[in-house]
Parts: sequence; structure tokens; C-alpha cells
Amino acid sequence: MEYICYCDKVTEEDIVRAIGQGARTIRDIQRMTGAMTHCDCANKNPKGT
Repeated sequence: MEYICYCDKVTEEDIVRAIGQGARTIRDIQRMTGAMTHCDCANKNPKGT
């Protein structure tokens, strides 16, 4: 399993699932998964970005 959004622990599967449940925009995906809502990538992403 690889996170797409480390800050909120959102995986590619979570994003695909949200799209399957009707997400059509980035805002829809954010609302449904919580992705990109708590930016702390410098500390939580192992790549540091």
C-alpha cells in the first residue's frame, strides 16, 4: 500500500473508490477522502515533499 496523501493517509484505492462513488472534482475527492486537508508533507512524506 502506498499513500498518495501522507498527511491524511489516503491511498490510491481510496481515491479510486471515491470516484466510483461519484466524485467528479478534486474538491469532491477531498471531501470524500480527506486528502490534502492537513498539509504536513515535509514531516510525514518519506520523500520530504
